Formats: sequence, structure tokens, C-alpha cells
Amino acid sequence: MNTSFSPLPATEKHPKQDFQVERIAFFSDAVFAIAITLLVIEFRPPLITKDTTYPELWHVLKELKFKFAALVLSFILIITYWVRHHTIFKHVHNYNRSIIFANMLLLLPIIFFPFTTSFLYENLSSDNDLLVIPFRFFIFNNIIACITMFIFYWMVTRRFTALSFPITKIDAAEFEKKLVILTLSFVLVFIISFFSFKNAGYGLVPVALFVIYTRVMTKKNSLHKKNIHAKQNSSTAD
Repeated sequence: MNTSFSPLPATEKHPKQDFQVERIAFFSDAVFAIAITLLVIEFRPPLITKDTTYPELWHVLKELKFKFAALVLSFILIITYWVRHHTIFKHVHNYNRSIIFANMLLLLPIIFFPFTTSFLYENLSSDNDLLVIPFRFFIFNNIIACITMFIFYWMVTRRFTALSFPITKIDAAEFEKKLVILTLSFVLVFIISFFSFKNAGYGLVPVALFVIYTRVMTKKNSLHKKNIHAKQNSSTAD
């Protein structure tokens, strides 16, 4: 007996199909939201007692700057992954087990962000050489997030095209380019950390250059469109 799941033909539609797709999206959004919430739960404020002085409190607050930076970085990264997930999921109109599995696989590294972030910022003020270990955990977490994101993207836009609305070639190329550059940059950081922990951050240079290039080109294209629009309006007025 064949118990494998197969999607309904394009001409047929399960009465709860849209609702079930929305359930997957809502569940995914909840996981991202909980991961962000858990980030700040681990961020414990200093305890003020009757003997605490202003200089002591200020010193403790200054010591939290690394933890705060790590928290903000993780927040930005999780939001970035959520935006990419949202971009992919807006094309989904049906599902099968492979789509669900790929989506759940993507959520796996997301739920580990509170742990890897906490592991990193709790040790950022340490001078111990072992600091490289939580750093690698954090970077590896991002590498897996990027890889699972690409798997989900490929499942939706390439493998099961009958279950999703088509994505334009321009949008696909842009999505893939950004994800590949981000993934390779994290991999580069991870590899450099084995040779020089202090210089590992240089692995993110390709991402920074790409962001700058993208913004410059976006402004350039925007100005070009405005100039064309202005010329068209001028021609119409004449």
C-alpha cells in the first residue's frame, strides 16, 4: 500500500489548503519571535543594592556593552533570516512533507541563536583564549542558518514549483547572490578564526562591500529612473 503524500492536482484544492499553509507560516513566525524574545531574557540587568554607588553601577553598565552589542547583532541576524523566510514563503500556496521538513530544518538553527548568543556575550569580556570557541559556535550557527535557508528556497522555487507561485529571474538572482555572499563570508570568518582569531572579522568584508555596492547602485538606478521620468514629463509638456 502506497502511503506517500502527493499534492493535489493544480485543478483541485483542499478546502483547508490556504489555512494549512497559513498555519505553517504562523508557526514559523512564532519560532522567530520566541528566539528574539529569549535573546533579551538572557540579558540580565545589574542588581542595585543600598550599598551600590554610582561609579560602581556605571562600571557594571559599561561592562554590559559587549553583551548589548552581541544581542543587537543577533537580533539583526534573526530579523534578516526572517525577512528571507518571508520572501520565500510569500510564493508558497501549497505544501507537501518535503516543504514542511525543509521549513522545520530552517527553524532548527534559529532556535539555537539564544544559546550561541548567550554563550558568546557571557564570555566576551574574558581574556581567555577559549573565547574563540563560543565565537565559532555563533558563526557556525549562522552558517547552518544560511545553508538551511538555501535548502528551503530551493525546495520552494526549484524542486516543487507546482506548489508555489513563480519567482522572477531578477528576484531569484538577487536572493541567491545575497545568500551566497553571506554564507561564504561566515565560512571565511570561521576558517580565519583557526589561523588568527583577532583577524577573523575581516571575513565579513565581502558582505560589507556588497551592501555598499548595492546601496550605491540602488541610488544610481533611482536617480536614473527619476531622470527618465523627468524627461518624459518634459516631452509631454512640450
